[in-house]
Amino acid sequence: MDIIVTIPKSEYKNDDIETEYFKENKDAFQFWSLSKKPKNLNIGDRIYFVKNNKIDSSMKVFDIKKHSTMKCEVTDRVWTSKYQIFMNDLKSENIDLQVKGFQGFRYKWW
Repeated sequence: MDIIVTIPKSEYKNDDIETEYFKENKDAFQFWSLSKKPKNLNIGDRIYFVKNNKIDSSMKVFDIKKHSTMKCEVTDRVWTSKYQIFMNDLKSENIDLQVKGFQGFRYKWW
């Protein structure tokens, strides 16, 4: 089942840089760190990203790792988390919904 997550405002600049990197490097992937695995999230589902109070983009899940540490190739930051969700297939979204930012994740409701 697809989920929705909010990109923190403090990460907008990094998200823009990562998106450009991803567009230029088709073999690249992104990952999202969560403290718990969404029970109904599976390989092949999509994660939708809220940015500026709207659903900005989505990516397809291709792997989920438990107790993982990854280094971002773009920002050089190291992320350690209980769960890391690996994604590719970046798509811009044009979904006409206003979404207030939130912590954690929600299941897709539309």
